Amino acid sequence: MLSRIIIAVLLFTAGAGAAWYYKSLVSVSQVAPATASAPQGGGRPVDVVTQKPVVGPVVEYYQALGTAYANEAVTITAKVTGIVKAVNFDEGQMAKKGDVLVELDDREMRAALAQSEAELRNAKLLYERAQQLIKSQNIPQAKVDELLSSYQGITSKVEAARSRLADLKIMAPFDGRLGLRRISLGSLVGQNTTVTTLDDTSVIKLDFSIPETLLSKITVGRVVTTRNDVYPDSRFEGTVRTIDSRVDAVTRAIQVRAEVPNADGKIKPGMLMTVELPLAERPTAMTIPEGALVPEGSEQYIYKIVDGRAVKTSVRLGVRTRGKVEIVDGLSPEDTIVIGGTQKVRNGTRVKASEQTADVKG
Repeated sequence: MLSRIIIAVLLFTAGAGAAWYYKSLVSVSQVAPATASAPQGGGRPVDVVTQKPVVGPVVEYYQALGTAYANEAVTITAKVTGIVKAVNFDEGQMAKKGDVLVELDDREMRAALAQSEAELRNAKLLYERAQQLIKSQNIPQAKVDELLSSYQGITSKVEAARSRLADLKIMAPFDGRLGLRRISLGSLVGQNTTVTTLDDTSVIKLDFSIPETLLSKITVGRVVTTRNDVYPDSRFEGTVRTIDSRVDAVTRAIQVRAEVPNADGKIKPGMLMTVELPLAERPTAMTIPEGALVPEGSEQYIYKIVDGRAVKTSVRLGVRTRGKVEIVDGLSPEDTIVIGGTQKVRNGTRVKASEQTADVKG
């Protein structure tokens, strides 16, 4: 009997203890709930650099790759076969139209010309005598006509000999710069022998292609800007001179030729040039530093400052120009944006802004 009473007391004590422990847990959970994550923007403000958008003109360009060609270019060869008697030019020098560059041995041709000229003088004298005799009818008209025909034939022969003699002098067909010399004194040259090259590079012809969709935006006389990696700090301006009459049926592109002044000779024929063709100008465009952009996938964002906090805002971009980017949607000129320290802020972060106008990349 006593043992049963002792067991009952123990069970009651254990049950009371369990009930007290459970009540204690419930009361603790009500008094001290689980800690939640702090909302964004809490804590000490983050130092950032801010700036308002810059409003000003922006030019939209189309960029293409073009090839430079000389205004005039020719490979100089001999018209006739002969021995080189004199070379009158240096490699790389400027030549004027009509300059005698090379002289071929002309002794045989001069002798042939002298003989033909002697025949011409004799034929002329006989014809003139016949003209005097015909007046007194001492010579038949048929003989006079024969002498006239002989005189005319020898005249043509002399002109041909003089032309062949002139061909023994190789002359510059236009003003330009000479290339490498390919012959030497005493060389036997023929019609297929290259003597040198001549290029007129005072003006460069620059050929490039544009898609047919831009055809309505380009006209003859439009100014273009071009550059080459050889001269990274130089820009060369030219004008559109010709637009091809046909669109390529495969590429749907059309060839355009611009002319670029090249008085200093920096641009060489064959160079690969980057062409910038202006398409449109917006006088009141908004631009911001590229460092202010926060890309996420295919979207671009910026951080506006609203009531001391950074507000993440989606924007639509326009033209990019040398560290600047045009914003065409999502921003107004009165807005202030984060341009330095974008990596330290999140949407809603409290910020301490120091405004500046210089570009800062964050």
